[in-house]
Amino acid sequence: MIALKPLSRIPTTILCLCLMNTLCSAQGKAKEQWGKIGPADFEPPHSALIDSNASAVIIADEGSTNYVGSKTGWFSYVFTRHTRIKILNKKAYSGDDNISRVELYLQGRNEHRDKLSRVDAVTYNLENGQVVQTRLADKDIFQTKLDKETTEAKFSLPGVKECSIIEYTYTITSDRWYHIPAWQFQWQEYPCLHSQFQVEIPQTLRFMFVRQGVHALSVDKGSAGNASFRIQRDDHSDYTGTKEEHFSISTVKHTWTMQDVPAFGEELYLTTPKNYLDAIEFQLVGTNDGETTDDFYNSWAKANEGLLRREDFGGALSTENDEVDALADKIGGDATTSLARAKSVYYYVSQHFTCTDHHDAYITTNLRDLLKSNNGTVGDINLLLIAMLRRKGFTADPVMLSTRDKGFNLVSYPVLSRLNYVVVRLTVDGRIYYLDAAHPQLGFGQLAGDCYNGHARVISKQDSCSIWFWADSLKENKMTMVLLASTDKGLEGSWQSTLGTQESFLVRRDVKQGGEEKYFKDIQTEYGSTIGITAGGIDSLDQPENPVKVHYNFSLNAVSGEPMIYLNPIIGDGWHNNPFKAADRKYPVEMPYTIDETYIFSMAVPNGYVVEETPKSTRVAYNGDQGSFEYLVQPSADQIQLRCRLKLNKATFLPEDYASLRDFFAYVVKKENEQIVLKKK
Repeated sequence: MIALKPLSRIPTTILCLCLMNTLCSAQGKAKEQWGKIGPADFEPPHSALIDSNASAVIIADEGSTNYVGSKTGWFSYVFTRHTRIKILNKKAYSGDDNISRVELYLQGRNEHRDKLSRVDAVTYNLENGQVVQTRLADKDIFQTKLDKETTEAKFSLPGVKECSIIEYTYTITSDRWYHIPAWQFQWQEYPCLHSQFQVEIPQTLRFMFVRQGVHALSVDKGSAGNASFRIQRDDHSDYTGTKEEHFSISTVKHTWTMQDVPAFGEELYLTTPKNYLDAIEFQLVGTNDGETTDDFYNSWAKANEGLLRREDFGGALSTENDEVDALADKIGGDATTSLARAKSVYYYVSQHFTCTDHHDAYITTNLRDLLKSNNGTVGDINLLLIAMLRRKGFTADPVMLSTRDKGFNLVSYPVLSRLNYVVVRLTVDGRIYYLDAAHPQLGFGQLAGDCYNGHARVISKQDSCSIWFWADSLKENKMTMVLLASTDKGLEGSWQSTLGTQESFLVRRDVKQGGEEKYFKDIQTEYGSTIGITAGGIDSLDQPENPVKVHYNFSLNAVSGEPMIYLNPIIGDGWHNNPFKAADRKYPVEMPYTIDETYIFSMAVPNGYVVEETPKSTRVAYNGDQGSFEYLVQPSADQIQLRCRLKLNKATFLPEDYASLRDFFAYVVKKENEQIVLKKK
């Protein structure tokens, strides 16, 4: 057993699934009596987990995976799930988070696509003391093909209202025998009273599993079993057709149960709940067909070898491609330095190819087709960039990682299902650059903040290694200047902000999607009627290596001529609310980058007014050298100047640092909400 303690200090355990036999408690909850609902079941469950914030409670959630023989000559897995939910109020079935709507995603192509079967869903309501059932009709189950690999299946339970009990079950059969679906014991929004997952796996397959979370299992029990399998193989004798063989194979059985699991809830500044929800995830380690043993991705070295051979990854880079070579030869002919040649290739790819899927690190067809269509996955685009850079004589390799929304990429064991993204490591004149051509708004040598998720892996024949993209290393600087003066129209001013790399990327992306007019319209909406903005502009939008500068003019409405003017000098910026309000926190605070924000304000005192009151200057440090805040005011008879700077030298804070971080931000927010008071003479 290898126990990991990542930066977050949330337990993550990697185990090999073998004949373990441990029991965490003598008794687990008895198996739910599915389909048997009586009037007593409509009484609110007695549990300390259920409070006024709970709009539903998961009574029971049970899943299982077992294997059967396949027509493909090997195995298929059968995954079955059965869930019962008690609706407490209408919040549970209204809006986007409708718990009565079930969405499933089936993978594979053609006859090898996952198959959904045995769907049964029932809504139970208590009417005049009698239990009334409303059953889902087959015609209300919809399947939609999303792309070549994915089909969406969905259904909504009928007749749901407050106090309903809903129950559904379904089965998915898949030829993807190497992929056991993950199981999540904990729900993000709802408490779960009973969650159980069982597997039975033939010993010809060896799996490891990753268990994460903070809550204890009530049952963790393994045992040995035996099962019969009917497998059809191609008959290579003189007769055509298939040959059916029967096997009796020893199996490994395992049951995990968790009781009374609280809802995860919503936490601001958390990379993703996926990193911390109580869950189990599986990956194939190896196979043994009775004659030969094959090891799969059971180490990063093995994963590196396998990825370099895959036709939809490293294999595509090893294949000669005249079209790619010819395109690369046409680019950068006028460049006089190695760096200029590399930049010409990067910007050509980033500006001429559109990314259609930022969560697929592999090549969908081949690079030749990509050149024809000019769009593809992040894998298509960045592997094309590598091929073209290599043609130019550069050393370039793919780097696989998981983006922040996907969860941590484990250091000691490759879980390939988490690796959804690929970027480029390029060496030019002895210096290393990391590139991502799938986001045309990024400059050369820049990565989006979603890539700063810790461990990543260079996939290379020469020097495969682990590297880290920490949010703590992502330094974001921002400078805002506000000038305010009195005119014949009232108090008017100018606002200008020079953004850091990440905010510049986000502004470029937003403007690309919605345009400048919408961008400034959204700013006006945030101000409301108190401030009116005009003459908005954005500099350096088409220069991704330079910081974006946002600027506009503004006027303060309904203050001119008042006997007293109350003015918050932090306009259009700053921290006006504390993001950390809870008394305590189980999980780390994971900001997307470090902060260094400077705000400069200068105001000419309006004619006919005197300065009645200004905020007091202050300087405070946070945890020694981990951060600081300064708020410096210089008032005079005709002018008020303010310089405010907030700096955090790290982005990730452990739970034990939460209280001090909350108090620090409470002080910042209080100070930034203080007002200047002007009095009419």
